Formats: sequence, C-alpha cells, structure tokens
Amino acid sequence: MTGWKPVEPTTFIASHKSPRVLGNKPEHASSGPPSRDLWSIRVMPRADRIDLATADIATLPLPLRGETIFRDTVIPALGLRLRFSGARTWVLFGKHTGRTTRETLGDACHIPLISARRMADLAPLDAPSPSPSLPLFGNDARVSEILPHFLAAGAIGRWKPGTIRNMRSVADQHILPLLGRMRVRDLTREQVAQWHLDVAARSTAIRMALSTLSGLMLYAEDHGLREAGSNPCRGLSKKWRGQRGQLLPAATIQTLWAALDRMQMRIPDACDAVRLLLLTGARRSEILSLEWDWIIGSRAVLKDSKEGPRTIWLNTPARAILTARQCDSSSPFVFPAPRGNGPVKVIDFAWAAIRAEAGIGPLRVHDLRHHFASLAVSNGIDLHIVGQLLGHHEVDSTLGYAHLATDALMKSATRVSRVIDRSLRTSRIPSNGRDRIKLSVSGGGHG
Repeated sequence: MTGWKPVEPTTFIASHKSPRVLGNKPEHASSGPPSRDLWSIRVMPRADRIDLATADIATLPLPLRGETIFRDTVIPALGLRLRFSGARTWVLFGKHTGRTTRETLGDACHIPLISARRMADLAPLDAPSPSPSLPLFGNDARVSEILPHFLAAGAIGRWKPGTIRNMRSVADQHILPLLGRMRVRDLTREQVAQWHLDVAARSTAIRMALSTLSGLMLYAEDHGLREAGSNPCRGLSKKWRGQRGQLLPAATIQTLWAALDRMQMRIPDACDAVRLLLLTGARRSEILSLEWDWIIGSRAVLKDSKEGPRTIWLNTPARAILTARQCDSSSPFVFPAPRGNGPVKVIDFAWAAIRAEAGIGPLRVHDLRHHFASLAVSNGIDLHIVGQLLGHHEVDSTLGYAHLATDALMKSATRVSRVIDRSLRTSRIPSNGRDRIKLSVSGGGHG
C-alpha cells in the first residue's frame, strides 16, 4: 500500500455493508499521507449476525474475494470467518485498550460449534491476547522479517514437522533470495507472477513454494500489513494440472501377483502390504502404519494421514488378507517392525526383490496407487468418488486423471454409436420404393 485509499464496500462481498475502519479515521476521509498507526488502515468487515447453529458450516458459500464474517447471536464474541481461499475458521472478538481484536481459534471444519462457543464463552472480554490482528510488526516489515514468525505460528499444532521442514526449505531456496528484501505491503501480483515463472522454470518445488508464499501473505493480512483479500498469490495455480496416472497392463498385474504368491513364505509382510496397496489405492505410509484398532468392518479409519484424517475402504480380498494376518498377530500393528515396538517403515529392498522375481522394469510402489485410480476412472467411476477413495481433500489432486475419464466416455460413446448403426442396418423395411428406417426403442436385441 503506497498511499492511503478508501476501501470499496465490495471488498467483503457477503456482508453487503460498507466496511468500517478500526480507529478514528473514517472510511472516506480526504486523501493524504498514510498514518503511522496501523489501526488507522486496518480494515475489518461488518459482520452479519446469525445463530450459527442454524447454518451448515461446511456448505456456506464462500466470498468471491476477500473474506466474510458471521457473528454468533448466542455467543456474540464468536465469529465464523470465510475466506476466498476456502478457509473456514472460528474467530474470537474482544476488546483491548478500547480497540476491537480478533483471535483465530481454529478450523471450523474440525472444531464443533459447541466447542467453539465454549472456548469463546470462557475467554476474558477485555484482556491482552495473542491476537493475530494486533500490530506485531512495523508498517515497513519485509518478507524476511515476518517469515520466521509465520512458520513458528504454523508449527503450533497446525502443520506436521515434515511440512514445516519443506516450507522452510523452499523459503530458503526460492522465497528469501528473490523476495526477502521486499516490503510485504508493496508486493504486487505482477511481481509474484514473475517470481512464479522464474521458480517453476528451474524447480519442481513450485507448488510448495507458492503455497508457502500465499500462506505468508494471509498471515500478513491478519497482522494488518496488507488489506484483507489482497493476497497477490491468488489465482496462480498451486498444483500441476497435467495428466497423471498410468493404467498398468493386465499382464503386468498378473505377473506381479504371481510373483507375490511365490515369495509369500520368504517375505510375507512385504507381499501382503503390496497386495493391500494394489487393492485399496492407499499410500504406502498409510498401509504400513495400520493398527488393528483402526479397522472397523469394511473400513480402516485413520486418525491422521498426509492430508489429515481419512478412511480406507476395504474390499473383500483386502479384508481376507487382514483376517489371515490377525489370526497370527499379537502386536497392535498390522505390520509390526521386526525390532522395536513400532510398525514397519519401509519395504524398499523387499519391493526390489519382488520386481526382480516378477521380471518387470522400473516401477515405484506409488505407481500401484496411480494404477488403482486410473483403473477406477477408466471404468467410469466419478472423479469425486475416486478422490474420496484416494483420500484427496481437494478435487485438483484428482483432476490429473480426468483424461482417463474422457477415454472412458469416448469408448462408451463408440459402443452406443455401434448399437445405433447396427439398428439402422438391420431394421430397413422397403416402403413405396423408399427405405424407411424402423428403430427399436424397446432396448431388446441389441448391445
């Protein structure tokens, strides 16, 4: 923000009211040099008040830009914030030295309303809080200054340690060298787009790098360093939308299964794990870390996975494998490690031996998951259903298989056209010197 400008009411689509500015500066004040007081330029939308118990939190429409806030009529200090990015979070409103503050309580899709109301009801009404809305940084804060605080905030129960390591790595390699000295408030969409092209041209980590920078910009908005809804990363694709997935030949799968049968006595754990990977489409880590208590009938309910809690659906052959293993097991883990008290972590050497026995070339364990998804999509199963089977939280992750759905549709269309063509050729009846086409609509006798 290079100069103070009034914010248009359309910044917050769903509130239908002009935003108010925290502090004493009115929205349409005369132009002039920006105030050094961050609160004079920190804009917050007026919130609609509703009984949140009457709303379906997961399906409330998201704003077209910026964010929307709904205040609870039962616990007035509680609010629901919906962001253009898809985030749905509980926020706590309070007062500190006469100013309105906001504190993020957590993800509204995982914290029930009754719990959020209890948290808000127990909070003091007028006390200092670690609210992300408080101006913890100077108005000229640079990317390199706020990045450590952003990562530290996410490390407190929000992201996994591995995610933190990956974010810190891409920040050190791709964000700080190019953008680290820039003021956060001055970063434009054009600059981010050019950065995006530069990083994508030389690294495959652009997806993680863009996600990290986008999260950093939202963090800056929460701390008054940028206007709400001004994320310059918005609209840039975080995921590669190319084709993915490989439908392995049936002969390869048959050869692999036969090799598993021959090696079952030598490496039973690895063979059973590979079979389950083929039959469920689950990730390797999800299968290897399974515990018996997580298996309920035809489901394995995972408390945590790469993308959070998920369910692995177990078909009849998969359940038969698990039943046979449970009869001989005294461990809480389906695949207990030979040494120690945890589960098996890797099967790399065993997988190499299985491939050698089967006589197949380079094939990753993860390719079995791609085969499962490709087989499902090519047989006409809806992409959203396939995404649920794979544990994808975003449909973008499944769209890479869309080309296989197109192939399945084309094959179906070809089959229908052949049925119609056969009907036309076999149902011609001469009438008054012309061929009259008689089509059977009963559906019998063709196809």
